[in-house]
Amino acid sequence: MCVFQGYEILHILPVQTATNVKLITQILHKFKDNLGPDYESYHNHAQRVYHFATTLLLMRESKKVAISAAFHDLDIWVNDNMDYLNGSENLARQYLLHTDYGLLPDEIAFIINQHHKLTKIKGNIEAEAFRKADLMDLTAGKIRFNLPLSLIRDLENQYPRKGFTKMIFGKTFRHAVSHPLNPFPMIKW
Repeated sequence: MCVFQGYEILHILPVQTATNVKLITQILHKFKDNLGPDYESYHNHAQRVYHFATTLLLMRESKKVAISAAFHDLDIWVNDNMDYLNGSENLARQYLLHTDYGLLPDEIAFIINQHHKLTKIKGNIEAEAFRKADLMDLTAGKIRFNLPLSLIRDLENQYPRKGFTKMIFGKTFRHAVSHPLNPFPMIKW
């Protein structure tokens, strides 16, 4: 047991129901060929981001956050592109056209579009939690927004990193070198 924002958390990660965990896996399985050898690394990243975000939101489930997690960086692989936010948004929108979830595509698109914003997202707690969750995972818990380190390590044991941070920094560095006038197109101010 650990305490987060005054709440006792008893194994919050394992009590996540499997519905949205499976949804992330189902979505990403459709893109397995695009992801190639990075499939497991990205899948685990999406799962960790989902769990971090729902923990920060003190929620057990959020289909909106799950779909955002699956698609948020996906266009890196689908279109081999580091200017991927709009492409990832469009992939999510296309997916939502064929579901009956009743989710508003603009809400998920906003979460995806803003997840690399360097400053706090005001007026949208889900997008802000998602931004923090992605940063937590990218930094392997070095930045953790008051989540207990034990919680982060438990989740990394459940969904191993598989070299995700090294791989994504490598892709980002190669893009920056080959596009010096627009080295980090995914960053929002």
